[in-house]
Amino acid sequence: MSQTTMSLQFIAFSCMTIVSCSSESGRGEVSGLGNLTSAGDLSDTSSTSGLGSSTAEASTGGTGFATGGYSFESEGSWGTSTTTSGADDSFGGEGGTTPDTDSDTDTDSDPHPEEEFGCRKVDFLFVIDNSGSMKHQQGQLLNSFPGFIEAIQASLGDTVESYHLGVVSSDAYKGNAPGCTSIGDLVSQTSGPYAAGEVCTPFAEGHRFATEKDDIAAKFPCMAQLGVGGSSIEQPVTACVQSLDLAKSGIGGCNHGFLREDAILVIVLVTDDPPNSPDHDDAHPQTDTSQWYSDVIAAKNDDAGAVVVVGFVPWGDVSCVALNLESPNLVGFVESFGERGVLASVCEPDFGPIFAEAIDTIASTCEDFDPIPG
Repeated sequence: MSQTTMSLQFIAFSCMTIVSCSSESGRGEVSGLGNLTSAGDLSDTSSTSGLGSSTAEASTGGTGFATGGYSFESEGSWGTSTTTSGADDSFGGEGGTTPDTDSDTDTDSDPHPEEEFGCRKVDFLFVIDNSGSMKHQQGQLLNSFPGFIEAIQASLGDTVESYHLGVVSSDAYKGNAPGCTSIGDLVSQTSGPYAAGEVCTPFAEGHRFATEKDDIAAKFPCMAQLGVGGSSIEQPVTACVQSLDLAKSGIGGCNHGFLREDAILVIVLVTDDPPNSPDHDDAHPQTDTSQWYSDVIAAKNDDAGAVVVVGFVPWGDVSCVALNLESPNLVGFVESFGERGVLASVCEPDFGPIFAEAIDTIASTCEDFDPIPG
C-alpha cells in the first residue's frame, strides 16, 4: 500500500470521527455524526385562512321591536347568512405544473375576491292617507304593524343591521313640525281629529325618522296615527315621489339622511283615494302618472331591484271606497314594480296576511341587492 493511499484512508477515518468540544465555562457540548438535522413542529404546515365558509352575523343593537299583533311564518327564512369561498381544484400553467402542496399559500391575497351581495340596510317609507275616510284603515295599519316588523326581523335579522322608518301623509300635513309642512315631508309630530297628537322627537340618532335604536313600538304609532283632518285632494304617490327628491332628502332638507344608497327601499302605501272626477288628485283619470315609476327608481340610482312597493289601494274589494270604484292609477303604480310590487285591497279586514306575503318579496329583494352597483 502506498503512502498516498494510507493518507487518504486516514483522512476519511478522521472525517467520521465524533468531534467533541467542551468548555470549562459551562456553555455545553456539541457533538455530531454525519448530517445535522434541525427538528421543528411540522404537524400543521397548511394555512386555512380564507378557505371553507365565513359567517357574517349582524346585530340590530339589541333594541328590538314590539312583539304582538300577528304572528307570521316566512317561507324560506334565511337564518345565518353564509358566504363560502373555496380553493380552485384545477391548476393550469404551461407544462401542467403541479404546485408544491407543502408550501405555505396566502389564501387572502386574491386581487379579485368574490363580490358579496345582499342588503345590510333597509329604509321603510310609509305613505299614509290622512283624508276624512281613513280612520278605520289607519287603525288596521297600527294593529298589524308590530307583527310585520317582528316578521321582518325574523327573516332579515341575521343579515340586516340597520333600519330607517319614516312616515309621510297624502297631503301637506299641517300638524307637522314647523318648517316641514309641505307635501312629502317626514312626519315628526301629529295633530288634528283622531291623530296621536304627540311630538315624536327626539329620535335616537337625531333625525326626523326612527331607526333600529329607537323604541319602534312607541315611535311608529306616534308618527303613523296621522288622523283624518287631511285634504280630500289625496296625493299619496305624489307625496312619495316628493319625499325622495333631493330637495328634501339632501343636506338641509326635512328628510335629510333618510334615503341611503346602500339600502333597499320598501314603500308601504295605504290609501282609499277613488277616481272621483271633482277631485283632481292622484287617482283622477286625467292625472299624468307616466313619471311616477321612473321618479322613484331614479331616487335609487335607477336600480329597479332596490325597491319594493306594498300597496293597500282601491282594488278588488272596494266596499270601503267612495263610489265603490277601483283606482287604476294607484293599482298601476304598484303593478309597475313587477314581482316587487305587492298589491292588496285597502278594504282588507286584516292587513296582517298581506304583510306576511310581503315578507318573502322583501327578503328576496334584500338577498339579491348589490349595495355597490357597477
